[in-house]
Amino acid sequence: MDGNTTFRFVSKFYEISESENWTGFGRSVIWLTDDETLAILVSKSTNHNSSQSEIQVYKNICPNRTRGSIIPSFVIPNNQQTLNDIQRLKSWRKHSFRRIRTRSNSLLILLRNGDIVYIPSAAPGFCSMELGSINFSNLYVLQPKPCVSGSYKDVSGPGPCTICPPGTKNSGYYPSVECQPCNTSAFCPLGASDDVNLTDFNSYIQTFSYPDTPIIDNYDDLLLLNFFPTNKNIGCLIYTPIFWTAVATILCLMTWLIMFLIKRRHITSIDTYRQRAKIVFKHNDLIGQGERWIGGLASIVIFTIIIYCVVFACFYFYSYPIETTEAVNKACDDDQRNSKFDNALQLPLPGTDGTYWKIFDMLNKQPFTMTIHLINTRAQCDDITVERKRHTGTPLSLVEKNCTLSPNNVSGSFSFSLPTHTSIVRVGINGPYFIGALRLCLYGKSDSETEDMTLHQLHELDVCTLFYTNNQTIGLSTAFTVRLIKVINITKPLRRNDKTYFDGIWAPFITYIDILSDELYFADKGKYLRYTSEQTTINIQLTEEIYFVQNNQSPIIRRGALFFHTILFSFSLIEVFAMIFLLYKLWFHPIHRRILVPHDNQAEDEFQTNQGQIPIDLNSHLSQSSRLRTSLSKSKSANNGRLRENRRWNLQTKINQNIRKRQRTKDGTRISIDSEIIDYSDQPLSSPPLAMT
Repeated sequence: MDGNTTFRFVSKFYEISESENWTGFGRSVIWLTDDETLAILVSKSTNHNSSQSEIQVYKNICPNRTRGSIIPSFVIPNNQQTLNDIQRLKSWRKHSFRRIRTRSNSLLILLRNGDIVYIPSAAPGFCSMELGSINFSNLYVLQPKPCVSGSYKDVSGPGPCTICPPGTKNSGYYPSVECQPCNTSAFCPLGASDDVNLTDFNSYIQTFSYPDTPIIDNYDDLLLLNFFPTNKNIGCLIYTPIFWTAVATILCLMTWLIMFLIKRRHITSIDTYRQRAKIVFKHNDLIGQGERWIGGLASIVIFTIIIYCVVFACFYFYSYPIETTEAVNKACDDDQRNSKFDNALQLPLPGTDGTYWKIFDMLNKQPFTMTIHLINTRAQCDDITVERKRHTGTPLSLVEKNCTLSPNNVSGSFSFSLPTHTSIVRVGINGPYFIGALRLCLYGKSDSETEDMTLHQLHELDVCTLFYTNNQTIGLSTAFTVRLIKVINITKPLRRNDKTYFDGIWAPFITYIDILSDELYFADKGKYLRYTSEQTTINIQLTEEIYFVQNNQSPIIRRGALFFHTILFSFSLIEVFAMIFLLYKLWFHPIHRRILVPHDNQAEDEFQTNQGQIPIDLNSHLSQSSRLRTSLSKSKSANNGRLRENRRWNLQTKINQNIRKRQRTKDGTRISIDSEIIDYSDQPLSSPPLAMT
């Protein structure tokens, strides 16, 4: 160009500005395809660790786009196309590019050391990534290979494969022009290699918040409130005292009804058994002190409640401590247990004698092992490096152990030991691998020691935390922090001769710093940055908090007090029933008798009226008999005097008997007046005629 503004010899003019502080941007520029794909050489770039220079490839550029809006589609080298195997003059010096050329959509790179790299255009489903040399010592060729797992390529060219969208997958074993759909229930994020069941990698912890002390922590109140269940489920009502009291009451009512019917129907064949049952019930009468057999039936109900209270007391006593026992009625969502709790944050200060708890030393000396699970990726064990960072000097390499891969080679895990509880670890995964999810696990062995009446138990540490972002991959460089907090549970003894337990365990809180996925960064700076890094880095920092959590647990009631309160409640229950019967005798029974008095008086008046009518009827009959006998006596002879005297005596006896029969009553109220009336006369009787006799 001659410097004029008309650019007479330029057919099209494009302006591409650098977005970073690069050196030598545009040192060499070529068109891979006519007016479609442009390759620009950048002499010094900050995107790579193995190469100082890079080639930025732009697609579909046009003069209408604004300055700075044109972003590279991909760069070379990238995580799929590396030049690490090319020898360098010095190991610490990075490769530098001098010039680039093109032929048939293929790329030719001239390095400053005189080596030449040829990147041919690969067919769809392939990528030129395997570095090899041919007959010339300074000529290297990238051979086409199928796209790596989690990527595809639907056009030909010298560039890398593109990551699979969410919900699709590519195993990487065969050329992939497009990614295959995943199962709807599988974990298949961006760049998935295969279907993965994420439930196989769940998070879990060992420490939970200590429960609060129950609102009702008095055993006597608990016995009373236990009669009123809060859960109305039929299956739960069976375990309540109201249910068993109702059953005992129904059985007692049935027994009373049977005995009443035996008495009412005069069933003499089984009346003997009824009498024996009455004797037994009288002996069991706790309320009336053996006076009434009906009190024995009521005592059966009392016995049922007492038995339930004893059974409840046994279960309640053995519901301590919370770590090894269950609640009294766990099936019905009942959290009643013989435990009260309190907790607080404490500092690990020494006692008055200058000594610390033994459990502190056991926690500080517990060795840790960390396990990292790489989920939905094809990373191999040889691609993983672990280093421990130090404040001075170079990082210290740690040996990975127990590196295993899943059967379908879509996930893997590896472990390494942590030298201290405050280590800083760096994990590197080399290669063009996309990681769908991470799970960090921490493990420590258990231990125990005994001192006098104290048992110190260091619990096994085994916690895991899963990290992932929906439909995204784990970032190229992520950082995690592990905060370690001591948790000490102090369990007071239930019996006098039991030991006090000091249970210690670490409570790790694993979180990530900043963001877990780089998707926002790629959307802002360019998708090509996803393929620039040749390594995925995971940084883990462990810190130990100075404070600790102290949880105290003690029983609400111990064995002696439990026995005394249960017996006291049983006797109080008997006294309550006895008081109810006493009130019935003193108040309700007299009122009941007063209500029945008018009925008794009416029956008595009826009896007196009937009894008064008997003499009147008898005198009328006697007067008629007297007149008849007077008329008959005139015709009788005097020689029958002796016979008349005898008959008179007999008649007098029968009359007296009939009078007594009329005065008898049935059931205390009914008068019988159907007896035969015999003639009576105060005068001597004469012998009647034969017909009259």
